[in-house]
Amino acid sequence: MTESLTLSPGLRDFAERLRVAAMALELEVEERPELVRSTFNGGSTKSTMLSPTDLPAESHAIRINRFNVVLGILPDVPAMEAVLETLRRCRNQCVVARSFLGTNETLDLQLMLLGPRASERQEAWRAMALMVERDDRVARKLAWLRPEDPRRDEESFADFLKRTFLARPWVHAEGQFEDAALDELDRTGATAPGLPRTTAQEWERIALDEQKSPDDIVAALVKAWKRRGQA
Repeated sequence: MTESLTLSPGLRDFAERLRVAAMALELEVEERPELVRSTFNGGSTKSTMLSPTDLPAESHAIRINRFNVVLGILPDVPAMEAVLETLRRCRNQCVVARSFLGTNETLDLQLMLLGPRASERQEAWRAMALMVERDDRVARKLAWLRPEDPRRDEESFADFLKRTFLARPWVHAEGQFEDAALDELDRTGATAPGLPRTTAQEWERIALDEQKSPDDIVAALVKAWKRRGQA
């Protein structure tokens, strides 16, 4: 675990960008320091504590809405051995985090990793990031590969957000829905209380589908709502 006041500049910036993005969407943000401890929930003995050599050197955790997010840092070089070791340690940290979460919360656990400066356009790093993100053990994983020029961080981070649960491709910059077709939700019972979890999960999958245009996303969201609760 790394206290927020002692985070490296890169990880502190990463965490702050996520907070700002979440608050812009009026989502609740909460610090979750217990998720990046070395001890499992309820444990106080050596048998319930992981060694520092089995955990990332630096990590941080926050909760955004229903999503708990563990943040970590990728190594300085795109060497397979170093990346796999980082991934192993971060998975271990996520196992500790899961011990503090309820059943439904564990399904939404995210691991977001920060790439080194200038990794964004390096083919070796892109390959490493793809490998990391395809590892679906313990938590969903995403990597932000940063650009060489810090002045491009804003643009690069915006592209990263499009692949996360914070993506809102169907919303204008002004906060208005892209397509009036969403009004159809009112005619399909959108006022009914509660949202089935299966529908919420389908909406998330639709929103994260980079192959869909904004119009396609809106149409798919409406269809998913119509199917809610059906076997």
